Amino acid sequence: MGLYDVIIVGAGPAGLGVASQIEGKVLLIDKRKTPYKKIACAEWVPLSFPAKGVQYIERVVTVYPGGTVYNHWKGKIIDREKWQESIVMSLHCDIHFGEKVEWVERGIVKTDKGRYKADWVIGADGAVSQVRRAIGIKKPSLLPAVNVRVKAKKYIKETHIYFMHEIEKGYGWYFPKGEYANIGVGCNRNLKKTLYFFIQFLFSKNFIDKNISSVSFGYIPLSGLLKLVKNRVILVGDAGGFTDPLTGAGLFQAWDAAREVARVIKGEISPKEYENLMHKTYGKFLKRRYEKRKILEEKWRNLKEAVEKSWISFFQE
Repeated sequence: MGLYDVIIVGAGPAGLGVASQIEGKVLLIDKRKTPYKKIACAEWVPLSFPAKGVQYIERVVTVYPGGTVYNHWKGKIIDREKWQESIVMSLHCDIHFGEKVEWVERGIVKTDKGRYKADWVIGADGAVSQVRRAIGIKKPSLLPAVNVRVKAKKYIKETHIYFMHEIEKGYGWYFPKGEYANIGVGCNRNLKKTLYFFIQFLFSKNFIDKNISSVSFGYIPLSGLLKLVKNRVILVGDAGGFTDPLTGAGLFQAWDAAREVARVIKGEISPKEYENLMHKTYGKFLKRRYEKRKILEEKWRNLKEAVEKSWISFFQE
């Protein structure tokens, strides 16, 4: 049995954020062979986020049955594949990619390739976290989403959000990335059919080429922040419900929380302090966003009213 100080399950932003900030005998596990590829993300982050921008964004455009709303919120589109790969290459820990966690109990992590034991286990394995399930923390509600990369026909410095009845209880997005664009949909049903409809729609507007270069599927946690610490297991990122239930944004929260998890490992704060700090920082915010998400779903038949009473363009935190 391999013995470690810390075992991190999941090599997304949360897991990499923890791994890059701690020392000692550390094991990083991910079920994917190349976890930095085929990422289901539109790649927008605030300007303060510590990753190089590929394209800078000047405003957010929301299109819905009531018209078009322009919000001058600045941000940047990053290349998550290159960013995450560069972090992986810089790590000084044991890395086991292509290894699937089967169960976790009392500091022991059993995978399809071995057994390992650690003082701390970090669950950073995404919205359908095996670690979270293993320690008995309830699964959040999930929204299926798909992101594809296509050739862009227009160079713009704005992101587009589309609310349409065809994208049921969700929305479509167009996020430019240089000569390419990330486009996708998150919705409750007929994901493949809805994506096809949305691609056709954007093509008819002369925004994109129809040729898809990559497809990534994932889930957006909708329930807000969960219980984060149990039996020397700490949850972070999507596994802990840090994702905004309304917008689907989670990169900033994942990276920020990873820093605090690293402080727990270093003995600078206690696990209880981590949990309290995260709930104080993000708990109420994510709960409010979850309530807005429920309004969007409940009033969906009157989509104009639903968007105006729920979407970020029409209210400020």
